[in-house]
Formats: sequence, C-alpha cells, structure tokens
Amino acid sequence: MKAAVYNRWLHEKGGGERHAVMAARVLAERFDTELITHRPIERDALADALHINLDQIGVRVIPALPPNRFAEVTREYDLFVNSSFMTNQPSAARHSVMLVLFPSPIDRTWPERMRQTVGRFLKRQLLLPEWSDGFYDVQELGRGWFRYTTDHARVRLRVPRGRGPVPIDIVAGNFRPDERLPVRCLADGHLVAEHAFAPRPGHFETWRISLDRRYVKDGFANLLLMSPTRNPAEETAEADNREIGLAVTDVRVRHPRHFLYELLFRRALPELGWRLEWLPEPHSLANLDTYDLICPISAYSRTWMETYWQRSGPLLYPPVDTSWAEPRAKSRSILSVGRFFRGSHEKKHGVLIDQFKQMCRDGLEGWTLRLAGHQSRRDADLAYTDDLRRRAEGYPVEFAVDAPFKDLQRLYGEAQIYWHAAGYGERVNRNPIKFEHFGISVVEAMANAVVPVVLNQGGPPEVVHDGQDGFLWTTTSELRERTWSLIRDQELRGRMATQASRSSQRFNTSAFRDRLNDLVTNLVGQ
Repeated sequence: MKAAVYNRWLHEKGGGERHAVMAARVLAERFDTELITHRPIERDALADALHINLDQIGVRVIPALPPNRFAEVTREYDLFVNSSFMTNQPSAARHSVMLVLFPSPIDRTWPERMRQTVGRFLKRQLLLPEWSDGFYDVQELGRGWFRYTTDHARVRLRVPRGRGPVPIDIVAGNFRPDERLPVRCLADGHLVAEHAFAPRPGHFETWRISLDRRYVKDGFANLLLMSPTRNPAEETAEADNREIGLAVTDVRVRHPRHFLYELLFRRALPELGWRLEWLPEPHSLANLDTYDLICPISAYSRTWMETYWQRSGPLLYPPVDTSWAEPRAKSRSILSVGRFFRGSHEKKHGVLIDQFKQMCRDGLEGWTLRLAGHQSRRDADLAYTDDLRRRAEGYPVEFAVDAPFKDLQRLYGEAQIYWHAAGYGERVNRNPIKFEHFGISVVEAMANAVVPVVLNQGGPPEVVHDGQDGFLWTTTSELRERTWSLIRDQELRGRMATQASRSSQRFNTSAFRDRLNDLVTNLVGQ
C-alpha cells in the first residue's frame, strides 16, 4: 500500500511541519510512504531540524499546482494525508485524510453573505469569465491583476443571445524574457484559434477570436487554452515552483455589459474589481468533500472548523517527542520557543520582552529571558527580529536563532519557567487564527520539568491545568504576578514542574502513533 503526506511548508521546519513528518514516520511503519512538498529540501537537514528519523521515507518535490492538477498527483496513492497549513487541495486518492492545524477562514456573517450575493449577481450580469481548471490564484500587477495558466486551462464564458459568430478577446501576456509563447484555443475539442505571444514581461496584448455559435451550449462557451509551461524555480532558483504558461488578465465576450465592467471595475474602481475577482465560488468548500476524515489538532481548531466549514471530525493531537527531554541543573532562566516571523500567527516576542523588562525594573535580578526559534527569511521577518534585539538592549535577554537541536535541548533542560503569548492583544472572535492552535513547544517545556505560564486562550488551555501543572494568564499583570509567585516560592515551582513533566506524556509520540493508527485502520481496513 502506497501512502503520502503532503506539506507545502516543509522548508519552514516548524511545529506544523513536525506534525506532518511524524505522521509520515508512523505510516512508514505500515506502508510505502513519502513526503510531498514544493520546494527542494535535503532530507537529512529536515530530519536533523525536526529530530525525526526519515530513513525509508522519500521526499518528493512537485510543482505547486492548481487544484485539478494536484488531485491527479494524489491519484497515485492508496492513502493521501494533507497536513499542510491553510491548504485545502483536493484529493483523488483511494483514501484521504486531512490534518487541520487551523481551518482557512470563511466569513459567514450576513454582511459577507450579502456581499457575495451581490458580487455573484454582478459577475453574471457583467459577463465575467468563470475560471474553471488549470488556473493559479489571481495575482496583482500594478493597478490590475492576472492569472497564470498551466499547460491546459479551461475558462467558461456566459454568451448573450445573438446571431453570427461570437467576438471574444483573450487579453494575456507572455512574461518570458526572451522566447515566444505559442497558445492554442480549443472549444469542444476543436481547434478554433492559434496565436504566438511575443515576450514582454508585465505587458498584455489582445488576442481576438471569432467563435462559431455552434460551440455555444446552453448560453455558455467553454474554452481550453493550451500552452507550453516553464518553472521559475528551475530557471532562476526562485521560490516560485509552479509550472506556468500564459498570463491571462481577462477573457471577454465583446458586449456592452462587459465593457461596463471594464469601465467601472478595471479603470475607475480597480480596488472593487480586485475584490470581485477574489470572490469565493459558491462551492469553494467542495475540496473538503474529497476527504474521508478531517482531523483537527485541538478542540480549539475544531470549534473554528465547525464555525467556518460547518464540518467536524475526530481530534488528533499533534505528536510531541518527549523522549529527548533531559531536565538538568536548572538555571535562573525563563524560556520561550517560537519561530521568528511577522504575520498572522506571530509569537508576540515583543510582549514577552516588555514584561521581562518591567520585572527587571520591579527588582528582578539574576534571571535571563531566552528566546529561541527558527528564523524565517523574508525581509519583514528579518526586520522583525532585528527590532526585537533593539528592544531588548540593556537587559539580560538572549536570542538563540536557528539554534542546533543540542543547544535547544540544553535551553529546555536548564529553564525553570516557560512563557507563551501568541495571540495576546488580539480579539479571538475576529482573529482566531492569531492564537496558538495547540502549543507543541508548551508540551516540550513541560516534558523538561519547566513550569508553563501561558495565555489563557487558543489551544494552550487544553494542555495546561491552571494551578496544577502551570499557570494561565489573561492580562500582562497576571503574567508577571504568576511568574513572581514561581520565582519566590521554590517549593511551588518544584511541585508544578514535577506535575508538568507527568502531564506532558498525554501528548507524546506514542499517544499520537496509537491514535493515528486507530484512525487509519478504521479507514483502510488494514
């Protein structure tokens, strides 16, 4: 039996990626298993970063494909597991499982439903094309936008009644620097036009087609655009690992209704036009129906999965490897572990630095705040970390950026208190994604007999029992007060540390292995 675990973010080597790789490790004990991703990554480097043995597990790198093409890749497997954050790609495998870190948000409020209803009405009345298969997501370009095709891309056009051939404009461009791009247009399997686009990156030209009305069925014309593709990652070592062909900004029936769209939404109000292009399709959740099981990593994620997707599924807590935990002689250190990046799920390192500085001003002496984690490489993320360093100047704050595993193991082992603040200052009902979805690093700290003091929102309250194996906090004053209580009461700190170590075993790799194997056995029958 052949199995695959998909994660497009393996190169980030974070907690979500460890979840995916550990799932592959468990499946490899029963099936021929490989990992699927989009960016080249050395297997040994991945194994070392995540501290997981990847012997006998292959790493397959494929282009980043649109949904219909991606589904064809999954058809090769008996069991396909999608463990990629915010990636609802469809599956055509014999059996399919989705592991949900957090569901992609879908606004179901009445203003949003009204907006979508009005938007879909406008798209129908103004004869906007329906991008069927073989198109990537829309991209901005100046004040406009476009979509790349794969080698086969289908577009559906609403055609008003009339006589004679249907005049159609395909407004597109060849963004290759030095090579013409031949494109063929087919309708119902018949070649209706050919054109070669000159290489002009960032520019579009209009390809006019006269379509015989015999190809219009039930008021629609279905066109297939065929073109050669290239992969930017292979040519220029870019991170963009897509198979891209023609850059299409519009496909239009030449009619006054569509001209009105151009006037209003392309020229006068392009911001509204951009929103119209991003309007979700009525069946945008259909890809979820291709999965037999959808398993959230926490009750917190499941709550929002039910809210956004109106779907539920069995919990599968992520695997936390506690076998390497080595509580050692404790130093006077407070530890926080989390990736250094700016974005929707950032770890709020700045909040922790500010609270530690306040404690130092209030008389804390001899203690060090240690911040450890992988550094994301975007310019904004690097600037984020530089800002944190400046913020911490003059105080005993240490940064362990991209620390080797042995150094991270030492930091965990020496720490006495663990801080976590992801989501602080955010509104959970407005931005639930900004909170910790589970809290793998919290469990790792507990396994090392480190007492957690964590935000009382998101996933961590499922991990920490307040007052028994750690503390929960809501305000920063509570964070400081509960930390002071641990610093001043060595007996309390020791008792909680012992209980934290015991509690962590609820989420170890053995528990994950047993749970995943039970789910898979019930699904595939072997």
